[in-house]
Amino acid sequence: MPPPKQGSLTDSPRIIHRRKPRVSVCSNWRSLVITSLGRLLTLAALAPAVHYAQTAGFGGISGVVRDASGAVVVNARVAISNEAKGISRSVSTNEAGVFNAPALVPAKGYSLRVEAEGFQAYERSDLEILVGQNVNLNIPLAVAAAATTVEVISSTPIISQTETGNSQVVTQAQILNLPINGRRVDSFILLTPAVVSDGTFGLVSFRGIAGGNSFLTDGNDTTNQFYNENAGRTRITTQISQDAVQEFQVLSNGYSAEYGRASGGVINTVTRSGGNEVHGTGYWFFRNRSLNARDPYSDFNAPEVRHQVGGSIGGAIRKDKLFYFFNAETTRRKFPLIASLTRPPLFDASGRFVGTCAASAAQCDAALKFITGRQFQVLARRADSELGFGKIDWRPTERNSISASFNYLRWISPNGIQTQAVLNNGNGVGNNADSTVRTRYGRLSWTSLPSNTMVNEVRYGWFKDRLFDDVASALIPAETGRVQITVQGQANLGVADAYPRLNPSENRHQIADNLTVTLGRHTVKTGFDFVSTRDYNDILRNRNGTYTYANFTNFALDFSGNTAGAKRWQSFSQRFGNPVVDTTIKDVSWYVQDQFRVTKNLTLNYGLRYEYAHLPQPTVTNPDYPQTGRLRSPKTNFAPRFGAAWAFNDNKTVLRLGYGIFYARVQAGLVNSMFLENGVYQKQISLNAAVPADLAAGPVFPRNLAGIDRNPPAGTVDVTFLSPDWRNPYTQQGDVGLERQLTENLGMTVSYVWSRGAHLTTVRDLNIGGLGPEVTYRIVDAAGNQTGTYTTPTYRLANRVDPRWRRVNMVDHGGNSYYNAMVVQVRKRMSKGIEGSLAYTWSHAIDFNQGGGNANIFFSGGPTSLRNGDYRGDKSSSALDQRHRFVLTTMWQPVFTKSTSTLARFLVNNWALSQITTLASAFAQTPTIFVSGAPFAGAAFNTSINGFGGSSRVPFLPAASLDIDQVYRTDARLTKILPVGERYQLHLNFEAFNVFNHVSNTSVNGQAFQATNGVLTPTPRLGEGSASQGFPDGTNARRAQVSLRFIF
Repeated sequence: MPPPKQGSLTDSPRIIHRRKPRVSVCSNWRSLVITSLGRLLTLAALAPAVHYAQTAGFGGISGVVRDASGAVVVNARVAISNEAKGISRSVSTNEAGVFNAPALVPAKGYSLRVEAEGFQAYERSDLEILVGQNVNLNIPLAVAAAATTVEVISSTPIISQTETGNSQVVTQAQILNLPINGRRVDSFILLTPAVVSDGTFGLVSFRGIAGGNSFLTDGNDTTNQFYNENAGRTRITTQISQDAVQEFQVLSNGYSAEYGRASGGVINTVTRSGGNEVHGTGYWFFRNRSLNARDPYSDFNAPEVRHQVGGSIGGAIRKDKLFYFFNAETTRRKFPLIASLTRPPLFDASGRFVGTCAASAAQCDAALKFITGRQFQVLARRADSELGFGKIDWRPTERNSISASFNYLRWISPNGIQTQAVLNNGNGVGNNADSTVRTRYGRLSWTSLPSNTMVNEVRYGWFKDRLFDDVASALIPAETGRVQITVQGQANLGVADAYPRLNPSENRHQIADNLTVTLGRHTVKTGFDFVSTRDYNDILRNRNGTYTYANFTNFALDFSGNTAGAKRWQSFSQRFGNPVVDTTIKDVSWYVQDQFRVTKNLTLNYGLRYEYAHLPQPTVTNPDYPQTGRLRSPKTNFAPRFGAAWAFNDNKTVLRLGYGIFYARVQAGLVNSMFLENGVYQKQISLNAAVPADLAAGPVFPRNLAGIDRNPPAGTVDVTFLSPDWRNPYTQQGDVGLERQLTENLGMTVSYVWSRGAHLTTVRDLNIGGLGPEVTYRIVDAAGNQTGTYTTPTYRLANRVDPRWRRVNMVDHGGNSYYNAMVVQVRKRMSKGIEGSLAYTWSHAIDFNQGGGNANIFFSGGPTSLRNGDYRGDKSSSALDQRHRFVLTTMWQPVFTKSTSTLARFLVNNWALSQITTLASAFAQTPTIFVSGAPFAGAAFNTSINGFGGSSRVPFLPAASLDIDQVYRTDARLTKILPVGERYQLHLNFEAFNVFNHVSNTSVNGQAFQATNGVLTPTPRLGEGSASQGFPDGTNARRAQVSLRFIF
């Protein structure tokens, strides 16, 4: 028995004339009542909108029926069916000859039959519908000379003549057959152009925007709104099993006005459904240390064992009416963390202490032993998860379909907050904790066809994402307790300061309604969406206090032998207040769109979307700053969308262009910060040892402040509030592309892609005062010889506007981003045993020091610019700028012999080889300056050489000037298929990720200088690699696994 086909192996289109009795298409339509008059009122009141009109999670078939002269055929009967899925749909052409059958389940095996009086019947089979795709067909009918049928045997056209948006679909064949590390489906986002990785934790960036993405499951919102990430975030293995996913849709521009709340991209996961036949699979994936390569920043290959076991089954409870699909999966993983310190200025690359210590020998030894005893170890760590998914589809009539689904995740990981394989910066011990995630969501939808020209979908969704973390008792040292410690720029020498935390427990209810109507050459779609998202948080960051020391000597003097109770710390901070914040954001949106077939060649998509987020108001207000009592809810978020497609006369070349505005959603993390950071709800006391009153009020190491009185020292607490004119960030996006069908199964697209981000969230300090006198720094070489000077205006403590407060931070919207790209895509469908795709992107991303996604959540840490409010002064290539990116995927299923012998079936044939190759240029890092002590007398803040305390970048060197590393990576899977009888198969797989073990650095030592007493001294090892992390293994060193899959 040959292996299941990964795609359609078809010959060239051919026409077969055969006599057969004329079959009438059933026209016995059942009249349905439209349940909501509001739908019609909305449709009548709103203007049209963008892109092909497909309900989220579905696809569709549409087209125009013409006679031999090119005239349209009215009232032709069109029957669409999929026997395997039990789907049957009947529609008719309207006065423009147009038929439209939206809201079809994505699947292969669709067939179409067209009948009209006086014409030969027309049949077409082997059509595949992908999620979000409208299969557009131009159907010619010949005059009937006899009762004959014209049958066209041809697969779905490889290019769409009417699509105007920029979307990519990862098919089920790719999901199941391409090598995927960790079985996390959203990793496939990186197969699409104009997308790059955002850091090393699995985040992605579209068009140079940090965050700003929306994650959907069958059209329902499953985004964690607190962090604006996928459900469960990226520390988990996956929040839904790979085997429960039918397809994976990535929308990056020009997409339907139905989609929104994303300034980046929209990722829509479509789940599997059952069919008329019972199908299922059982699988086991295994890896251990013997298959892994050593991370270059580790002296040895840590033991790792991982088992992933699961199974799926789907079928019909009642043929053509009631279907089921269920999946269950469990993961058991042990992956110890190798922790060390190899960062300057205290340690060299081998972990040897190279700092200086002028305390007594006993004090120096005690302090060093404390640090090295904790930080140099192999930390036990594991990750256990259980996944479950179930779905029921009921089609009581041809015109009604009801679907219900539920997904469940339970994930526990002791010492699993940090997921990297090797950490040499203190995070492995000093910023780690046990982690638990509980994710659950359900969906209920009803799709109805009130008439031949009308389709309506009502959808309800419930979503729950609960993340709780706490530090394991083994990571709390007896000498210092739970305080956090930073010494000479080396952070995380104590205990992680954010725990325990419930952050967040997010609960969402969503209701959506979408109505599609075909009117002549127009397909109009309108709908609304209401989402209520509650975030319950229980967190008091830095509740135990943080000590910062300018040098190792002072730390050693305070750590032991400090019988006099001296205080040699540079700064101390501690937070007090109510840890619980309970907020609810209510998002409302409506849209209307129109697909207008202007001519046979020209299709326009245009429309409008409106979004409004009703923000909760703070329960506590700072009386000194009434602005802390109000969060503005912008009411002008109108997002026009436009697209056009021109199909040239040969129908093999299409020119597409599109433009749209896309608003980012309001993150609950930002709202949470505005509740906490008003200087009253929670108070972060920040004491500066250079201020005598602060030093007197501070504790003796390692104690913390037992409580806080009603009047903490003046100038030690920050206030943060939202600007009165704050608004949602948004992007303007546009592209122009030319797509060409090269052969029946090969297509190519060349595109120009453009994006402009506006009103990106930024922070300025209203309390810092104006610039003060200039300071000149001497720049020396490693030998101490002066090589130059740098002079900068300064920010002074004496110029503080309101001495009662330290910082008064206003969160505003002064950031911009700029993105330009050229994209080349090639797609080959399965034919002659080969399927593949190629995506090359040349791009340049520029912004105002936007940073990555993790830096764009809370905005509670104060300004990040070099100078106060001078955002444009930080304009440079983005941290997300990856100039070149090339991705090649192939799936090869060779047939070496046509023999059906046992030897041929079990040895010679039934092999499959698939691979993903990624070649990418380097991201860049910005060189920084570490300030030891105070930069100058009277500085407002001690962490930057100008006294501002914002960006610590080197102002006289280009930003983003340290190239990190290029990426050369190939992931591959080899499969042997063993047929077992007629209905069963056994698949033996071997997969390797980064086959050639070309390990790439993911960060470099970025500290260029240390500033001490007005002298800038170069730091050794600038630009030297410091980590080779990767998602999801915590390293990008080679990993490999074997697996077994049984299919029936």
